[in-house]
Amino acid sequence: MKYLNARQREKYKQRAVRDSYKFGVTKVSRQYGLGRSTIYEWRISTVEKKRGPKKRVSWQTPASLERIVARLKRQTNYGPKRLRVELSLHGISLGEKAIRGILERRGLVIHHRRKRKKKKQVYYALYPGYRIQVDTKVVPDEIPDKRSPKRYQFTAIDCYTKIRFLWIYEELSNHNSIKFLQKALDFYRSIGIEVETVQTDNHMTFTNLYIGGNKKSDHQNLRIHPLTEFLLSQGIQHLLSRPGRPQDNAFVERSHRTDMEEFYRTINLNNLTDQQLNLKIQNWIYFYNLLRPHSACNNLPPIKFLISSAVRNSGA
Repeated sequence: MKYLNARQREKYKQRAVRDSYKFGVTKVSRQYGLGRSTIYEWRISTVEKKRGPKKRVSWQTPASLERIVARLKRQTNYGPKRLRVELSLHGISLGEKAIRGILERRGLVIHHRRKRKKKKQVYYALYPGYRIQVDTKVVPDEIPDKRSPKRYQFTAIDCYTKIRFLWIYEELSNHNSIKFLQKALDFYRSIGIEVETVQTDNHMTFTNLYIGGNKKSDHQNLRIHPLTEFLLSQGIQHLLSRPGRPQDNAFVERSHRTDMEEFYRTINLNNLTDQQLNLKIQNWIYFYNLLRPHSACNNLPPIKFLISSAVRNSGA
């Protein structure tokens, strides 16, 4: 040992400790010519110790501020990035890393299973109305049979400004899809957005490309879907996402998760009629578009981001 340098001595200790766990302390002490007490001491010294202060120090987040962060998390279910913005609006400066540590210590973080990474298709909307994405979602009513939901949410979102429009219908049908698109296009025109392209998935509510006969010749004579006919009559292009690729409709899919976390979990759907639910969902969209900060819009509400982008482009 005395002929070894510091690095070699540390490696020697680690090897002896590793062998002691593998073959036992007695055998290793005889093989290495060491005392049993020495091996036990080396075991303790080689254990990696947790760094940081043992008690609360001056530079740590005060306990009162931690309680505020935890209470805000329970009320809004926001993530660290959104919580940092909300706290800054109330004059509280706290970093995203500190907020994440508070949530971890209090057990308020849901650890999702890490999914297999797929090759992403990078997409950028160039201006408002360049493309809107449309999709449907089952309203989470408490019903015994999940295969026969009572109501559906139709969603439209502008990919550039993230401005959304929602409506509730009792069934998925071509009539309801066209009716919803008429309402959505009128809404976007009312705020100065002319839609150029509508992107949907391949459900039969939006296209009949993947339904029909069993033979290939049957698919070659499919008529144009009524929704596509309506959009073409309005001078709007109809795009379809790739089959089995919901990430192509990433903006609208992510907005559905926001609806679940921040809207549906706060209301009781059992006693709400369709009219009452549509009224509540319009209030939610008013809050989403005009008041709720959006991280993809420079922490501005979507409508304010639309106004600021228009001012910026006019100045340029």
